[in-house]
Amino acid sequence: MNPHLRSRYRALLRCYPAAYRAEHGDELVDMYLDLAHPGQRFPRPGDVADLVRGGARQHLRARQATGLADALPLAAMAAMPAAAALAAVLLLRVEYVPDMVFQIRHPGPFLSLGAFAWLAWLLPPVTALAGPARPAVWLALAVTAGITVAGPLAPYDEGVPLFVVVPQLALGVVALAFPARPAAWLRLAPLAAAAVVTALTLAVMRVPGTYWQVHTAHLAAAGLLATTGLAASGVLLARRDRRGLWPLLILLVPMVLLAQVGVEPATRPDLIARLVRAAAPGVLALAVLPLAVLISGRRQRP
Repeated sequence: MNPHLRSRYRALLRCYPAAYRAEHGDELVDMYLDLAHPGQRFPRPGDVADLVRGGARQHLRARQATGLADALPLAAMAAMPAAAALAAVLLLRVEYVPDMVFQIRHPGPFLSLGAFAWLAWLLPPVTALAGPARPAVWLALAVTAGITVAGPLAPYDEGVPLFVVVPQLALGVVALAFPARPAAWLRLAPLAAAAVVTALTLAVMRVPGTYWQVHTAHLAAAGLLATTGLAASGVLLARRDRRGLWPLLILLVPMVLLAQVGVEPATRPDLIARLVRAAAPGVLALAVLPLAVLISGRRQRP
C-alpha cells in the first residue's frame, strides 16, 4: 500500500480530538486503506467528508454538545422550505418582468440570470418527496454561486445583489442536513410549508419590485424560521430532549441575515455600506454556536 496514502489519511485524522486519535486512529486509517482502490494516491472526496463529519461529531461529544449534530436535520426541515418559498417569491415578483412593467431588455421573460438560481431552489422540496434532497441542494448552491459571479458579466444583467445571495446560501448550508430517508409525512412537510408561505407572501406582495424593494419576502422567510425554531426547541425542552435549543441556535444565522435584509430601506444605498451593516449581526449570530458549545461543555464538567 502507498505509504503516502497512509500519511494523508493520518493527516485527516487531525479533525478528531487527540484522545480519540490515540485510541482509534490506527483502526480508522487501516479501515480506509482496506477500502482504497489499487494505485490510489489521495483520499477520496467521500472519505474526506466522512472524516470531517466524524471529527466534528467527536469534538461535540467531547464537549457534551452532541445535541447540536442531532438538531441539524430539524433545522434543515425549516431551512429548506424557507429557501424554496423565498426563491419562488423572488422569481415571480422580481425576476418575472413583462415588458409592460419594466421597459428594459432582458433575457427571455426574466430580469437576469438570477432566475435560474431561484428555479434551482424549487427542486429540493420536490426531490425530498421521492428520495434524498441533498443533491438538489448542492445543485442550487452551485447555481447560486455561479450566477453571482457570471450574472454581472452577462449583457443586460445587473446580477443578484450579494445581500440577497448571502441569506440564501446560509439557508442552503443548513438545508444540506436534511435527512436522507425521513418519514413519509416529513417528506411532504417542506413542500407544503413552502407552498403556504409562498402563497401568503404573494398575496401581500401584489406589485412586482426590485431586489431592493421585496423586503416582505425576506421577513416572511425569517418568520418561518423563527416560528419553526421556537416551536421545535419548545417541544424538545419540554421533553428534556438533549437537542433542546440547538435547532433555534442553528437557524439564528440565516434568520438574522434575512431580517437584516428585510428592514433595509427600499432605496439603493451604497452596497459596501449595506454589506458592512449586515456583517455585524451576522457575525454575532454565527458566534453564538461555538459559544453555546463552550458553555455546554463547561456545564457538564464535574
